[in-house]
Amino acid sequence: MLKKTRKILTFSISVTLIFLLFIFPVDKELFCDTDNTSLSGSDNNGNSIEINNFFICEIEGIIDPPISNFISKCLKKSLDSGYGLIILMDTPGGLETSMREIITEILNAEIPVIVFVYPEGARAASAGTFITLSSDIAVMAPLTSIGAAHPVNLGGQEQISEDMFDKIVNDSVSYIKNLASSKGRNSEWAEKAVRESSSITATEALQLGVIDFTASTIDELLVKIDGKILAKSGKTFLIHSAGSKPEKIETNFITDFLHIIGNPNIAYILFILGVLGIIYEISQPGLGVTGALGVLFLILGFYSFSILPINYAGLALIILAVILFILDIVLGLGGIPSIVGVASLIIGSFLLINTGAEYLQIAQSLIISTSVVVSGFILILMRAAHKIRNIKPITGSEGIIGETAVVCRELNPEGQVKVSGEIWKAISADGKTIKEGEKVKIISIEGLTLFVNLLNRYNNSSNNKNIKGG
Repeated sequence: MLKKTRKILTFSISVTLIFLLFIFPVDKELFCDTDNTSLSGSDNNGNSIEINNFFICEIEGIIDPPISNFISKCLKKSLDSGYGLIILMDTPGGLETSMREIITEILNAEIPVIVFVYPEGARAASAGTFITLSSDIAVMAPLTSIGAAHPVNLGGQEQISEDMFDKIVNDSVSYIKNLASSKGRNSEWAEKAVRESSSITATEALQLGVIDFTASTIDELLVKIDGKILAKSGKTFLIHSAGSKPEKIETNFITDFLHIIGNPNIAYILFILGVLGIIYEISQPGLGVTGALGVLFLILGFYSFSILPINYAGLALIILAVILFILDIVLGLGGIPSIVGVASLIIGSFLLINTGAEYLQIAQSLIISTSVVVSGFILILMRAAHKIRNIKPITGSEGIIGETAVVCRELNPEGQVKVSGEIWKAISADGKTIKEGEKVKIISIEGLTLFVNLLNRYNNSSNNKNIKGG
């Protein structure tokens, strides 16, 4: 019991530390340098600055803090090198905070920034629409789409009133119209993209003046922007891109990893694995690898949740389920707490991320399958714990009772017997003499003294009782 108490205490401390990390997220500056540096080689006499080379960076998937940090890093590298930046984009949307950070960086960057919705079949939906309209040059590949920028209630409809949500929509409309107007693009369609979730193809976007042109490949894009003059940040840029060989800026392992675990489904799996690891560790003696991995997965899961729109009621229900599982396994309460825990886990999982954005939701099939796996896991642990409690002790004072011993010094009524290779002081329980070499049955123990009966006498006594009973 002391070991169990220590484990529960260790678990509580770990959860507390994880919760603190969850409440106070890691600062963005730890992942990238946000220092603003002037473009090297800029002309202070009003002459145009030639841009002959480009970096390429790629946005794929949800717009989140790791992507925002990566774009910031790419812009700084381009600025330091005097290169233009081409952003290849394919996104269903993302977090408003990260989107606004990217747009602010693009608008204030002292270099030309080109957003290319690429490859064919890609999309610039929701947050991607805002980012495309903020670029200095907006380009789309054939068979791509843009739009569907209506804001979603990331906190769930029950948490934001209709009036408040209307204010959010109006704010988004104002923001996107300003972006479109500042770049000479169709602000009327931009408003429709927000209010009516309008979505259009690359061809339609070109006809409506939403983008500057279409291109099938990066080489075609470079040919079409060759000779273009851009005015930005009080400077004039002349692009000489024909024949240029752009260099791609690759994401590092940390950025890729944080972006992957930012996926709601991955975050949920990590969290559940962490919970299972902690539960298994508490149900077993010692402190091993399973517990350490459990804590690691929990930390990663909480990091992911910290950048997602979390419903804290759902998170509380999942934590309640974990507590019920642990209490049932440790205290052997019969399974009722675990049944309630499974119900709490399922309800909490469905409430955990409550948003109208499909790309931020946890798949229902994943929640159901995970609940089945957790239920089976808890059932196995409960059966194992029940068997352990019912195993007859094989060591110590309780384990020796019922064993057969050999008299090594006559019992009259005291003497000595040998059992399991050990010599014990023994007393004949019925006071009768038992000769050396006789086999006896140990019937009880007091301190270091065994009370025994002659084995034949013990068996005869048991048989007589059975006969009389019959």
